[in-house]
Amino acid sequence: MEKTEKIWNRRFILLFITNLLVLAAFYASIPIIPIYCQEIGITGSKVGIVLTAMSVATILFRPVAGYLLDNFNRYRVYLLFLTLFCLSFPAFIVFPAFGALILVRLYMGAVYSVCASATMTLAGDVLPVAKITEGISRFAFTVSIGMAVGPYVGLQVQDNMSSKASFLTIFGITVVALICVSCCRIHYPKVERKKFSIKDSIYGPAVPFMLNMMFLMIPYGAVIAYSSILAQEKDITAFLPYFYICLVAGMLVSKLSTQKMIDAGKHRVLVYASLAVLIVTMVSFLFLSTGVHLLVAGFFFGLGYGILQPLFQAFVTGTTPAPKRGVANATYMLPYDIGIGIGSLLMGFMQESIGLTVGFAVTAIAYVVGGAVYTAYVDGYYRRLKTA
Repeated sequence: MEKTEKIWNRRFILLFITNLLVLAAFYASIPIIPIYCQEIGITGSKVGIVLTAMSVATILFRPVAGYLLDNFNRYRVYLLFLTLFCLSFPAFIVFPAFGALILVRLYMGAVYSVCASATMTLAGDVLPVAKITEGISRFAFTVSIGMAVGPYVGLQVQDNMSSKASFLTIFGITVVALICVSCCRIHYPKVERKKFSIKDSIYGPAVPFMLNMMFLMIPYGAVIAYSSILAQEKDITAFLPYFYICLVAGMLVSKLSTQKMIDAGKHRVLVYASLAVLIVTMVSFLFLSTGVHLLVAGFFFGLGYGILQPLFQAFVTGTTPAPKRGVANATYMLPYDIGIGIGSLLMGFMQESIGLTVGFAVTAIAYVVGGAVYTAYVDGYYRRLKTA
């Protein structure tokens, strides 16, 4: 495979754009699904079940995703599963029923598990060995931006046109992503294929990072899935699209202001600072009553995740040898599915019992647990891996 000494080489740029579009499409669907469900008569905890169904499928299929990426041609595997992922969005329109939507989300989760693991793996393969950690830290920023831009686009189309139009728009975004990655043309040598085993489908060194990030993603899943319904309850729906703009702004500020610290290895202070910001932000939802408050919360929410997500992704990829990056990334991406699934499901029940604002504040406990796990184990674990 052709290598280069530049981080921003042609293939890396195309993969960067592809991953940004795929993640934007995926995260665009999360806040529009609850509204779409209400439109077709699905309410309460059933909405949480529809949202969580995808996480269940993704969790179950992640081990298979890692196996496919490490035992077959990664590039061809990605092309196939990205094509399948594109088809999931028109399916929401074709099958507007509770049971059918659960099946659609299960299908979506299975194919997305491969897509989400593949692009990060491919990006590591096209980077110069000496710059993998730096390059992946930059590439992982597509996760942060996609998580913010996607919901903004989806909700704008849904509010101004219809839910069906929003799903078709997301479908169009994934088609553009497919075209971009088709232009990469990454060539791999023939791989010596091994038999699939559950034991080999989990990359042990990535597990501590996975468990740590799982707690950190629970509040994110709650906010992204139920921010649209919260805005309706507080009569500040007009501010909701700008919530995601502020989310992007926070992520951009965090990226521009902390990249040098990340490259210099000053990770600990960044993790603690971002957790403090996120805890205060989630607790502040107890007092949410104005659109301005929602926008400020969006900015600081983006600020915190704009630091944490690229940082933890760099931890994993920067300490994993190339032949194991597929299974390592598949292992690491599990907490995104689990955390978002838990957050969505919990909020579905808490909406009916204690209300969304109290529910959002309660999820801040997950940050405290995540911070404790990082302090007690993950920080020292990463440093040992780097010096091994």
